[in-house]
Amino acid sequence: MQSCNIIRLEETASTNQFLIDLIEKENLAEGTLVIAGHQTAGRGVDGSIWESEKGKNLTFSMLIYPNYISVDFQFYLNKAISLGVYDLVQRQTSHRARIKWPNDIYHENGKIAGILIQNGIRGNKFSYCVAGIGLNVNQGVFSDTAPNPVSLSQVTGREYDLDTLLNELCACIGSRLEMLKAGQQETLDRDYLDALFRLNEMAPYIHKGEEINARITGVSRYGHLVLEIPGKKIIECDLKEIKFII
Repeated sequence: MQSCNIIRLEETASTNQFLIDLIEKENLAEGTLVIAGHQTAGRGVDGSIWESEKGKNLTFSMLIYPNYISVDFQFYLNKAISLGVYDLVQRQTSHRARIKWPNDIYHENGKIAGILIQNGIRGNKFSYCVAGIGLNVNQGVFSDTAPNPVSLSQVTGREYDLDTLLNELCACIGSRLEMLKAGQQETLDRDYLDALFRLNEMAPYIHKGEEINARITGVSRYGHLVLEIPGKKIIECDLKEIKFII
């Protein structure tokens, strides 16, 4: 995706909120990016705080107009965007990345990127999609309160040029969005499932406050995580009902 309009901020509370506020005031082109050197209130899809050292990582939001899909299948936006970020991390980490449902990007058991997607919907149509992305790039030390972060630099031993990496990342996301626009949902389904963290592996989770051992078997058409408790039952969970134990 070509970024025809890049808005660079030294600091902001949230690039997502900045971009959403701007959408209400101006007609912005698809691909508009809001990039912050530092976010003071960046957060993840579960409301968790996103830690990012100033000038070391990529923290930005991208504007998308997904008028080519039904709002009933908006999880395909999640698949396309998360696969785009996954593709970039795969290239850099020698194919050792995974997507932790719904859209965190992991290297082994460390979180290397997070995504927060906020959709504007009017009636049964999208008015916009804002995808907020935080990618740990050159940060070498994280606070003790951060649960399990890791950066590209820690994994590869390389120092990255942030602008070059941003261009590559936008191209990866754009490629996946073009697949969605072209109706290649089956390919997105397959690739997302192939990339899924802990697919078919027994692991511990907290489900509705109770610890269980289960294996992920897939994702429903509406984006719910599907797990099997062997010999007992199949359950479908939304984000509020399940917690990974890492």
